[in-house]
Amino acid sequence: MNDSALQEDVGFDTAVPQRSAKTSKAFYGYPLIVVLGFMYFCSSGIVLPTATLVNPLMLQDASLGMNATILGTGFSVFVLVQGLSAPLVGALISRKGARFCMTMGAIVMLAAMLFLIFFVSSPLAYFIAFGVVTSAATMMVGQVAVQSTIGDWFIARRGVAMTAMMVIGASASFIGPPVINAIIGATGGTWQSGWYLLVGLSVILIPVAVLFVKNKPSDLGQHPDGVTDPSDIGTAGKGFKVYKNMGTVPFKDVLRSPYFWLISLAATGGFAAYTLAISQGVIHFTSLGFNNGLIVAGVAIMGGVSLLGKLLLGLVSDRIEPIRLIVASTVVLVIGILAGATAQNDSMLYVYYICVGFGFGGVNAVFPTAMANYFGASSFSKNLGTGIMITTVVASTLPIMSGAIFDATGSCTIAFYIVAVIVAACAVCGLLVKIPKKIVTPQGEEMSA
Repeated sequence: MNDSALQEDVGFDTAVPQRSAKTSKAFYGYPLIVVLGFMYFCSSGIVLPTATLVNPLMLQDASLGMNATILGTGFSVFVLVQGLSAPLVGALISRKGARFCMTMGAIVMLAAMLFLIFFVSSPLAYFIAFGVVTSAATMMVGQVAVQSTIGDWFIARRGVAMTAMMVIGASASFIGPPVINAIIGATGGTWQSGWYLLVGLSVILIPVAVLFVKNKPSDLGQHPDGVTDPSDIGTAGKGFKVYKNMGTVPFKDVLRSPYFWLISLAATGGFAAYTLAISQGVIHFTSLGFNNGLIVAGVAIMGGVSLLGKLLLGLVSDRIEPIRLIVASTVVLVIGILAGATAQNDSMLYVYYICVGFGFGGVNAVFPTAMANYFGASSFSKNLGTGIMITTVVASTLPIMSGAIFDATGSCTIAFYIVAVIVAACAVCGLLVKIPKKIVTPQGEEMSA
């Protein structure tokens, strides 16, 4: 496919925006990174770490009639609803704006937390309150909303901005658990008390969203990255090192592009590997004879290395094509999964958790940047929401498959090999994504086509 055909297929509009008067206002995008990171921290970042500690305590409450299968099903419903709700959240952001979506999401999240504390008395109520409502609310406040907003505010430094925001949000995974443990210990050890922190955070999120979230730079008379015109980035000596679509691509044209599906499927490898790790890792390594303390240490290392992967790959995603970083991450994931499939010593277990942590962290950080760079910001919330749905729905089938294989064979080894093949296929999808070449404007400035 030649360059012109590729541009026509993706639906690029290569018109150069007209210049407008510069504004003297300080660029709001930089403090907004902190605001959005806080929104992510209080929603997508902290809900699952909290549930990991709190929900197992529900097994001790005889009035609920819970067992391990019901508890695990709640987590599966949570993950599935994340994917299914993402396109709807993206459409809401496109129609009403991220601030409205975050505000409503915080209100829904507050209602869900109060329902969990005061009204959950059966497995069905648990599925609805945690698996459905809390899951959808965190997407409205967190992942889709904050990543879409970063995509609207940043172009030249989009990868760095996305990374900074996600590192702030992801810090909840290690800041939250000790705080939750302290609250539970101070309030009698009941599972309901574990959600008190989320009630407080939900209350704080509402005014923060209303007062400090701005949908687009134009709301303040500004432009992405604080410049008056994307072409100024080139004249300032800060030309793009990677392809960034400056045109307008309608959502329907994005869905028709094979590259949208290839990018989404490439990112699926990261989520598939991580889902396998959190759902079957403990069972798998226990069946191989590893002691629980070593496995817990591996899980902790995976969390820390995941944050490192986000940071390192995110910081270079404005210099190296994000889709190629996704491919590299999936290769690391394949190496890790193969090492873990038949791990025979401590080193192989650690290789598994290090590779999965780094690979998933990298994919998670650069996937939204890859989507925004390739198709622009015009329909980014819809693009990202639909892409997340694809990755999550595919990944959500793996725990069921892996569990069935373990029940039938007493081992997860076959499941690990299957997932390794799936992740390798995802890497191939990323390699098939063609990067359009840059064009030169009539003024002699290099810009993306």
